[in-house]
Amino acid sequence: NVIGILDGSDPLLKQDAIILGGHLDHLGRCYELMPGANDNASAVAVIMGIAEAMAKCPVKPRRSVVFIGFGSEEQGVVGSEFYVENPVVPLEKTVAFINMDGVGCGDKLGALAAKNFPSFWEFIKRANEKYIHRVINASSFANIARPRLDAARFMWKGVPTISFSSIGAPSFYHITKDSIETITPEILEDLAQLLFVATLDIANKDAIDFRKQENQ
Repeated sequence: NVIGILDGSDPLLKQDAIILGGHLDHLGRCYELMPGANDNASAVAVIMGIAEAMAKCPVKPRRSVVFIGFGSEEQGVVGSEFYVENPVVPLEKTVAFINMDGVGCGDKLGALAAKNFPSFWEFIKRANEKYIHRVINASSFANIARPRLDAARFMWKGVPTISFSSIGAPSFYHITKDSIETITPEILEDLAQLLFVATLDIANKDAIDFRKQENQ
């Protein structure tokens, strides 16, 4: 795993964290045959863009923001499994986790588990309606018994989690055509801006507890 931390500006709230993450790996070693542009270089690009923007932004997050590139997702979702057992911020202090997996092709977004965590989703929905105006398919996530996403590892541990993907284009999932020519730059830009706004909004709220709200 590769981890970067932007410390929160508030002496107390900085103990809380929002995580933005996606996996680093693709299939095999021959990148000419398996480029992995959408799955999952797209997510890594968005994470890096948000991290750079937040580092330069004059409005600083009061809570800490953790950026994670997970290793070995394709080999059994191993990197995120290791992280939840060895977190850099205690999981009980992890306010939310935003996962990205295959976010670079198409003109629409999918938000898996948005309906599982409606109060968390509301921050993202509001940012989209105010600034971005993308079609986002918000859905539930029930299949965490067989984890195929880093998101599942966090949901197992009770961390409020929403996982993004892009939709609206032919899928080149796990084949040789997953190359940079398939990438839609505009969807990457919009997702980065969307999550930048939503994350700052979450980070700067005085009091927030998605776990408590979801149990009511």
